[in-house]
Amino acid sequence: MISTTPAYKSAYRPEIDGIRAFAVIAVIINHFNHNLLPSGYLGVDIFFVISGFVITSSLAGRPSKNIRDFLVSFYARRVKRLVPALVMFVVLTSIAICFFNPSPGVAIMTGIAALFGCSNLYLLNQSTNYFADSTQLNVFAHTWSLGVEEQFYFLFPLLVWLTGFGRQTSKGARNLLWVTGVLSIASAIAFVYIYRTNQSAAYFLMPTRFWEMGAGCLLFLGLKHPSGVLAWVEGIPPLLVTVGIVGVLFVPLQFALKATIAVVLLTAVLIACLRIGTAGSALFSQPLVVYIGSISYSLYLWHWGVLALSRWTIGIHWWSAPFQVALMLLLAVCSARYVEIPLRRHDWSVVRWRTIGYGLGAATTASGLLLLLSNRLGNRIFLGNRHSSETESFKIRDVQLYDCSFSRAKECLSRLTTLPNRDVLSPRASG
Repeated sequence: MISTTPAYKSAYRPEIDGIRAFAVIAVIINHFNHNLLPSGYLGVDIFFVISGFVITSSLAGRPSKNIRDFLVSFYARRVKRLVPALVMFVVLTSIAICFFNPSPGVAIMTGIAALFGCSNLYLLNQSTNYFADSTQLNVFAHTWSLGVEEQFYFLFPLLVWLTGFGRQTSKGARNLLWVTGVLSIASAIAFVYIYRTNQSAAYFLMPTRFWEMGAGCLLFLGLKHPSGVLAWVEGIPPLLVTVGIVGVLFVPLQFALKATIAVVLLTAVLIACLRIGTAGSALFSQPLVVYIGSISYSLYLWHWGVLALSRWTIGIHWWSAPFQVALMLLLAVCSARYVEIPLRRHDWSVVRWRTIGYGLGAATTASGLLLLLSNRLGNRIFLGNRHSSETESFKIRDVQLYDCSFSRAKECLSRLTTLPNRDVLSPRASG
């Protein structure tokens, strides 16, 4: 690897990492126990808004010779940012789940799809309900959000270039504002309509999520060309907006549609009004908060893996939670420090398109290993009783999920026979 200092650097705002920390903590609390923070999963929507804002910022004023140079440069940076930590997480977690899941095929296929940015499409094709109990057993279910973002990355740079913003033309910013605005409005309308008829499609598909990342893009463009409305928004106390977001995170799940819209709008307002010298800026710029935000990608990857594996084994209890949190942090810190950050900060090749090739090569190689693991090696390393495979496709209301894991299969089967038929549902039927 060759050390490099990029010719262009976007303005770094530490408070943005602080908001990332806030978002990932909300997600983790919700995934530990959704009763503690019913809408904490909306931390992912906060990430979407931040992604739109940061990506637009990273592309603003970046010199490029032509569209090929522009796109190759962008995708090379994304590959370096996302692929190394993801490949390591997917491979190690796939091996781990094979010890405890007698039939890990669906989970491993989700992991393979995640490596190529399409796990959201795979989960949708499986008729997955993200809020169903059965989904908590899939160690890669949370990677759907990475798929949404990566699919956004395929579309958005083209819009940036074709509107002239990437070429730094005089009307580029205005053109991008109008195009992104129109697409975002259409996306938001589709989200609201499809959510009522096909919740899984609205949840997993990029077109119905575009408006959230589009909100971040529009915010960045608006801050560069402030208006009277935006000037008023910038004057709102950030702590007041933060309290509003926290309030939305406690909204019950039945109001998910309204809560999603609210948290996206409030996140955009929060980014806009976080000014140096405000109490909110001081809060989100605390060194520890910023550090958690800086490792939020690795933390997001590993937190679900730890929780899903726990559900297959010891379960999640008040006494186990401190150890599980500590393990999440340890894995995230190691991933960020030894994999994610070093590989992101160095060039993989003097020819940038090769960087993309190396990323695809790593994902393809990992996929081959996972297919081998799923078809042959997985059966050899499974530690439990084969009878547990009979319980894998069930979601049981009266039996905790980890009770049906490899260590308690026979007991689980005996309890299943005593349950009324209405209490045993297949994941596909419940999705």
